[in-house]
Amino acid sequence: MNPSSQSCALCGRSAKLCRSHILPDLAYKAVLDPTVHPRMVVVRDLQSGRISDTTHQTGFWERLLCENCERRFSRYEQYASESVLSVVLPLPQKPEDRIVTLRGLDYPRLKLFLLSLLWRVGVAKGAFFRCVDLGPHEEIMRRMLDKEDPGEPDEYGCLVAPFLPEPEIDVRQLLSQPFSTRTEGHNGCLLTFRGFAFQFFISRHAIRPGVAGSFLNRNGEVRMLWSRIGAFQPLRMLWNRSVHAIRREAGAV
Repeated sequence: MNPSSQSCALCGRSAKLCRSHILPDLAYKAVLDPTVHPRMVVVRDLQSGRISDTTHQTGFWERLLCENCERRFSRYEQYASESVLSVVLPLPQKPEDRIVTLRGLDYPRLKLFLLSLLWRVGVAKGAFFRCVDLGPHEEIMRRMLDKEDPGEPDEYGCLVAPFLPEPEIDVRQLLSQPFSTRTEGHNGCLLTFRGFAFQFFISRHAIRPGVAGSFLNRNGEVRMLWSRIGAFQPLRMLWNRSVHAIRREAGAV
């Protein structure tokens, strides 16, 4: 189909659609290496057979957004990169240092970035994103993003957790398949890239104050907990297999 004849997934206008990355460009910064072939190794959680896919030369993209909406999302991504994802956080030296609070953030821009992440993995058609189904929330989030409405802090709230260093692989190189989750009785979605985990809460009923208090708030604060990759159950097996696959690619096993 000619991309000029399609409707933008966000605003609905007929326009030539961009090659929209489902995850932002910054997600691939430590993953793609343009000096080698293959540029990216995709490790899949398979029960048998080859688990490293060396065919990807770029990040995952689809014809999704018109140029105007693409530019809007790019502005959110740029802000998220500068304010959170590219900030060098001091590693905790003692247990009480594992909680980090960032302040002075722009609530609308950062919250819209987080919403755009969740919405894009929900509307994506590629197999890599097949585990996420937002149901009726997909349209609710589309309307919020189209109106640039960040909503309340507990509407599609997100726990952001930087990963503690691991001995085998640079944690910034882990980009996992998005998972649907069930956390404390809430449907959610777990994304992992750039050395961070993003645990979204899709439902908002009776979220514990200790959890909701860590979401980005209207005062421009977000509370993050330094975490081990193994603390996230869906990632535990995938991490072990990733280490094995990358060792094998290097001829170490």
